[in-house]
Amino acid sequence: MGSRIKNDVKKLFEFWCEVTPTPWLERGSSPRSGGPATPAGVIVESFPEGYRDKEVLAGIPAFAFPCELASSSVQTYSFVHTTGDSKWRFGFCRQDPKAKTAMVLITYLPWHDTFLKLMPILAELKRTDASGFRTFLSEAYNQGIPDSGGSLNVFYNSGQSHFVFERPLQFQLPSIPQNHNLALYYSFAEPKEMIAVFAAMLAERRIIFTSRNLDRLSSCIQAANAFLYPMVWQHIFIPVLPLEFKDYLGAPMPYLIGVPEPVLETVTNDELGEVVILDCDTKIFKSPFNDVHNLPAEIVSQLKKHLNHTQDHIGDRISKIFLNALVQLIGGYRDAVEYHENSKTFNNEKFIESRPAHLRPFLAKMMELQIFAQFIDDRLKMLNSGLGFSDEFELETVRYAEKKKRRNNIIKNFKDKYHYSLSRLFTKNYI
Repeated sequence: MGSRIKNDVKKLFEFWCEVTPTPWLERGSSPRSGGPATPAGVIVESFPEGYRDKEVLAGIPAFAFPCELASSSVQTYSFVHTTGDSKWRFGFCRQDPKAKTAMVLITYLPWHDTFLKLMPILAELKRTDASGFRTFLSEAYNQGIPDSGGSLNVFYNSGQSHFVFERPLQFQLPSIPQNHNLALYYSFAEPKEMIAVFAAMLAERRIIFTSRNLDRLSSCIQAANAFLYPMVWQHIFIPVLPLEFKDYLGAPMPYLIGVPEPVLETVTNDELGEVVILDCDTKIFKSPFNDVHNLPAEIVSQLKKHLNHTQDHIGDRISKIFLNALVQLIGGYRDAVEYHENSKTFNNEKFIESRPAHLRPFLAKMMELQIFAQFIDDRLKMLNSGLGFSDEFELETVRYAEKKKRRNNIIKNFKDKYHYSLSRLFTKNYI
C-alpha cells in the first residue's frame, strides 16, 4: 500500500463547492446500515462545472455537516477521503453558521497550513466579489503546482492582493507555530497523552479522538498521525467522522478516527468494544491496554524527559522527539538488509539480533505490524530501484549513529585512562 500521498498531482485543487445542509430531523439513518437516508446537504454551487467523481460528490455533504453542533462561530477543518488505490484525497471545509452554508475544497495535496489559510479568503472574496471569486478559482485551478520549497501567487481584488500557494519542502517535519495541526495538538494534549497515543499507534489499536470543535478534532488527529513518520498508517483513517458513517466505529480492525462528540454520544460502549479514546477537550485519555508500559523503558523515559521541557518546543523540536524514538527502534534496519545479485531483501532474524537486547522483545512484536512491514517494503523498493534517499529519517539515523559512536569512544577513553591510572598506582605501590 505504501505512501498514501498521490505523487503525480498536476493541480492545486480538484474541486470547490458550497453546500447547504438538510435539516437534521429530515436526515435518515446510515446508508451502511441499509436503512433509508436523506443526503446531509445539497451542493448549490461548484467549480469546475465538469467535475464528475460521483463518490466524492456524494460524500461531500456529510463531511461538510458531519453532525449537529450548537456553534455560533465559524469552523474551518480538514477531512480525508481514501481513493480506490488507497491514496488520501484531502477536503478542507469552512462552516459558517451565519451564512448557513459550508464551503469545501478538495485536493490531493496535504498542504494543511496553506489551504486552511485559503478558506477564509475564499469566503470573503465570494461575499464581496462574486465575479472576482470565480476568476480567482479559475486561475488557481489552471496554474499547476510549484516545485518543492517553491511558491506561486494568485492575484485578486483587481491585482491589489494575492494569495501565496507555498509548497512545503519534501520530508519537512511539522513545526510550532507554523504547523496549524501540531500547534493545536500541543495545546490540547499533555505530553503523557501524546506518548500514550503514540504507543497505541505502534500497537495498531482502534483509536478514537473526540471533541466538540471540528478544527481541534481534525488538527489533533492529523498531528498525531504525522508522528508515525517514517512509517505510514495503513488502516482506516478518518479525521472527522460524519454521523452517517458511525458504523465504522464497530470495524474489527485497527483504525484512527476523529469522532465529533455528538456522534460518539450515539454509540454505546458495547458497540465500540475495546478502543483507545483521547478527549481533546478534557485531555482525558482512556485505554483498556497498557501500551506505554510495553514500550522499551528507555524510549518512554526519553520521550517524557524531552517533552516536558516546554521552553524548547518552538520549531520542529516535538516532531524530532518522536522521530528520534523511531530512529532508536527501527533506524538500524539497514543492518538486516541482505544484498543479492539482482535484489536486496530484509532478514527479520538478523534485524532482531542486531538490536540492543533491551529493545528485542518490543521489536519482535513490532515486526508483526502492517505499518512496519510496509515501511520495510517501501525502503527495499527504493534500494532495489537504485534510488538514493536522504529523507529526515535517514539523516537523523546517521546523526544518531555518529552521536552513539562518539559517546562510546568517550566511555572507552575514560575506561582506558581509569585502568591505566589503576595500573600505575598498583605498580608504584608494589615497587
